[in-house]
Amino acid sequence: MEYKIRKRTKEDCPGVAHVVTVAWNETYKGIVPDDFLNSLYENEEARTQNSYNKFDESNNKTLVLEVDGEVVGFSSYGKANNDEDCGEIRALYIINKYHGYGFGKKLVDASIEEIKKLGYTKMIITCLKGNPSNEFYKHIGGVYIRDGIYERLNLPENVYYFEKI
Repeated sequence: MEYKIRKRTKEDCPGVAHVVTVAWNETYKGIVPDDFLNSLYENEEARTQNSYNKFDESNNKTLVLEVDGEVVGFSSYGKANNDEDCGEIRALYIINKYHGYGFGKKLVDASIEEIKKLGYTKMIITCLKGNPSNEFYKHIGGVYIRDGIYERLNLPENVYYFEKI
């Protein structure tokens, strides 16, 4: 299984939209309302087109995980919304079929390197309550610091802090 982690390109927009659709449906069944999960399939093409139209290479803060030539995961990162001196991994999704190969840790490590280039030495990651990935974030050194709210769906989330990256 050959893999590559690289910056997203405009041509990756369909693959990234598909990863969101599949990963959310695999991970959030029973956590996120079914109508929202179903809508991801229904609007995948529109999300792809929107992402393609808005793609800005100069502000590209997304890495893709490509396995055997196919986009199967991605992470996005940047400045934390609520802390001026902290980076954040805003999204980290991998299709379930590719779990257990260490790709999540590899994406986190690659994202941390990009966050450091932005000038940050600490970061946060948020994760919806009930998501099995909460254990992964603790395992890689995240310290639970508070509850948060995923505003788009008004759902509770955990906030993990990494003091030194």
